[in-house]
Amino acid sequence: MFRLFVMAACLMSAPAFAQDEGGAPNFVAVGIAALPESPGADSYRFIPFAAGRVRTGDVVLQVEGPGLSASFLNQGPVEAGAYVRYYGGRDDDTGDVIVDLLPEADSGIVAGGFVRYQVADGLLTPFDRLYVSGRLGMDVTGEYSGVFWSGSAAYATPLSRTTLLIANLSISGTPDDYADALFSVSNVGALASGLPVFTAQSGLQDIGLTFLLDQQVTDNWSVTGIFSASRLQGDYADSPIVTIRGDEMQYFAGLGIGRRF
Repeated sequence: MFRLFVMAACLMSAPAFAQDEGGAPNFVAVGIAALPESPGADSYRFIPFAAGRVRTGDVVLQVEGPGLSASFLNQGPVEAGAYVRYYGGRDDDTGDVIVDLLPEADSGIVAGGFVRYQVADGLLTPFDRLYVSGRLGMDVTGEYSGVFWSGSAAYATPLSRTTLLIANLSISGTPDDYADALFSVSNVGALASGLPVFTAQSGLQDIGLTFLLDQQVTDNWSVTGIFSASRLQGDYADSPIVTIRGDEMQYFAGLGIGRRF
């Protein structure tokens, strides 16, 4: 799984930061991104993505790539709420003729909660900020039992009155069922593909670093570029799907246009 929510969380932060400095409270953004064909793959595909943020009373609704979140608690440095997001599986058209011979893995929908805390501000400049956040969720479709989790630390600083830079360090993990479906090679899969038998178990799935640059073009319009690199860990990295046919380094790049209102 590549963490689209990392991209979305960073994209959410740019307009939110601008709002705190006097900008508009709501925004929408659309763009195009490149990401791996499937988890652990070394081939890439292009997809459209969308993001948005709307405040309704004390609730902040956010569209986050393939998901949606709602902040119900926004008190001082603490933000907390619930989220739901789509986790893609693996079909028989991954771009790799060998991996395509493995059994397909179904997608799932994960729902859970998140907490975000502003740790500090004014660290290196008068306007920079440091945040930490965490998420816990479970697959509500019943496809994958166990806990999906992630944590991150994000540093945001304006480079000028119209340019914002965000750096985000993140970790994530998925349960046994997901690790087994996406990274294991069963006896049947080994016979079909020629890959060695392998059993993947849950744990720390990846560690990633994301950079986002948001450039305000006019009072309402901005252009956002994002680049992320993550490294699979443990059984996820040791799977023959990755070591023989894929790449333990996973990359994401995107470009979007946003409008504040």
